[in-house]
Amino acid sequence: MIILVVYTFTSSPIIIKADSINPGVFSKDSAPYGIPYGDWLAKWWQWTFSIPTTQHPRDEYTPEKCAINQEGPVWFLADQLGGREERTCTIPAGKAIFVPLLVGLCDYGESDVKSDEDLHRCAKEGNEYGVIEATVDGVKLKNLEQYRTQSGFFNITIPEDNIYDNSAGTFRALSDGFFVFLEPLPPSNHDVHLKVSVLNPIEQQYNYNADWTYHLIIANPTNSTK
Repeated sequence: MIILVVYTFTSSPIIIKADSINPGVFSKDSAPYGIPYGDWLAKWWQWTFSIPTTQHPRDEYTPEKCAINQEGPVWFLADQLGGREERTCTIPAGKAIFVPLLVGLCDYGESDVKSDEDLHRCAKEGNEYGVIEATVDGVKLKNLEQYRTQSGFFNITIPEDNIYDNSAGTFRALSDGFFVFLEPLPPSNHDVHLKVSVLNPIEQQYNYNADWTYHLIIANPTNSTK
């Protein structure tokens, strides 16, 4: 099981809304690039599962791993499951950035998931006592608890070689959690600092602390002679 948290919401299918809490961050009620916010959670999970273990940017990070399987208008960043780490990543200008904080996924490949109710139960385990923080260029993002979002049900294809050791196959799944979804940053160097702490006094096997920073290099667009 991958630990996660749950939030239920209704998203707009078309309109991109400015965030009134944190300027420069997409509202959870928006549809960035015409796709409902919750569907981007599913896309992030599909991206992270698609990367073979030895190439995955979550573990044994190198700057080259940051560019693996990136396509489209949104650049996905990997999570961190414990300890402190600094990561450097070069991103083309004009890309929105989708970075996880406290997130997870459950699917019907799990041995104890037999129904949609089980998916919800699985989703609630492990993160009831989570605390999250994030800053962008030293500016603290406010009220992050209000960004708790659910993907809704979707089908995910999990390969044999995956970083989470989940069963391979195509399964009905549910994703929940807290993400920071940044609008494109201007060309320059930027720091995104993330902290997660789970201190569950009852189910202590879920407890962990993670503190990681992405040093982002937003590259200027390549000049074209066309």
